[in-house]
Amino acid sequence: MTLLRALVLSFFALSVTGCAGLFVAGAATTANIVTDPRTTKEIWNDSNLELEIMGLANKPPFRTDTRVTASSYNGTVILIGQAATEDLKTQFGEKARQVKGVSTVYNQLKVKRPLSMGNISHDSWITTKVKSALLAKSELNGVKVSVITEDNEVYLLGYVSREHADIAAEVARNISGVKQVIKAFQYGDE
Repeated sequence: MTLLRALVLSFFALSVTGCAGLFVAGAATTANIVTDPRTTKEIWNDSNLELEIMGLANKPPFRTDTRVTASSYNGTVILIGQAATEDLKTQFGEKARQVKGVSTVYNQLKVKRPLSMGNISHDSWITTKVKSALLAKSELNGVKVSVITEDNEVYLLGYVSREHADIAAEVARNISGVKQVIKAFQYGDE
C-alpha cells in the first residue's frame, strides 16, 4: 500500500509540475503576443508558412543537399541555411516564393554542404548562450527577440525598436563563438 501511495503521489507531483510548466509557458506566450503588432491569425499564418517552406527541404531535389530554416513576418520570409549548389539555392528560393501567402523572400542560404550534426549542436549551444544573455539584459525586459544560429552566424529577429535592436546585437556580438550578427528585425519606431 505504501509503494502504491508513493507512486500515486509521484505521478500527481509530475502532473502538477507539467501543468505549471504549461501555465508559465502560456503566460510567456501571451506576454510576447502583446509586443507583437500582428493579429493572432497573422502569427498563425506566419508559423504555417515557416513550416510549409521548411518542409520543402525534405522533398526532391532538396532532400539531401539543403538545410533550411525559414522565418516569416507578415508573409515576408527569410531563408537561412545551406544549399550544396547555387542552382539549388535559387530553386529553393523560387519554390518558397510560390507558397501561398508569401509576399517576399530574402534568400540567405549559403552555397555549401549542409552542416554536420556537430556543427548543428554547436550552433544550438550558441543560440542558448545568446538567448540567456538577452534574457539577463534588463534593457530588453519584455522584448521578444528570436535567435537563429547557422554556422556560427547569429540572426536576430523580432518586432523591436532600433534601440532594442542595437542592444540585442551588442549582447550577441559579445558571446563566445559568434562569428557574425545579422539584424533581421522589423522596427516598431518607424
